[in-house]
Amino acid sequence: MTGSRSSLQVERAPAAEILAEFIDVWGFPNGRFDPEHVEALGPTGSGKSYSMIRLLHARCQRFGSHAVIIATKPADKTLTELGWPVISSWPPDYGKNQVIYWKKAPGVGREAISKQREAIRGLLNDLWRKDANIVIYIDELVYLTDELGLKHEIVRYLREARAMGITLMLATQRAQGVTRYMHSETTWKIVFAPTDFDDALRLAEVLGDRKAYTDVLMSLDPLKHEFLLKHARSRQAYITHL
Repeated sequence: MTGSRSSLQVERAPAAEILAEFIDVWGFPNGRFDPEHVEALGPTGSGKSYSMIRLLHARCQRFGSHAVIIATKPADKTLTELGWPVISSWPPDYGKNQVIYWKKAPGVGREAISKQREAIRGLLNDLWRKDANIVIYIDELVYLTDELGLKHEIVRYLREARAMGITLMLATQRAQGVTRYMHSETTWKIVFAPTDFDDALRLAEVLGDRKAYTDVLMSLDPLKHEFLLKHARSRQAYITHL
């Protein structure tokens, strides 16, 4: 794939092939367990949440991983269709190793937001323990950092969670406006079709090369929910869709 400003070529690969390979190597660099954080960037409707949940579900099926999805929206059909137990207090009942922690704000005022904030802060504190061996997926990171004021907790997780055996999966709509640690501390980058060329430029910077990746991102087909998957350490990149 060659653009007018770049000679970078990225292969389009079948979804089944990429999914199987990704699950085998994610968090197991050189064949040894070592948590690797994942970030996904894409506008509403891009397929971001669906793809992240499918990857997480595949990992849990493959390895029996413990996982918790932190949900904050009033409603989310993608999550409810997953079929995992939905809980609003921690810890879950014995034997429930994959759960959705869904603490909805009981209203729209400050008091409602405060209750949701303290509940999620409490969850993050409870999950913070050595050898946790758990995957945590946060569907809209900016809501936690900006609306709930949990930026300090999220930054600490990004900087130190790997040493605790915690793997993060983080999703948000735009590359800008999030803590820089989201981009610097994540090993796997999943980027969906940008809304326009300026958005492509910002997303290409996250991928490490504005010139090389801008045209590649503009080639993604939003109707197919295509995304670019890149491993930051090896710099391998593929285009696919789930």
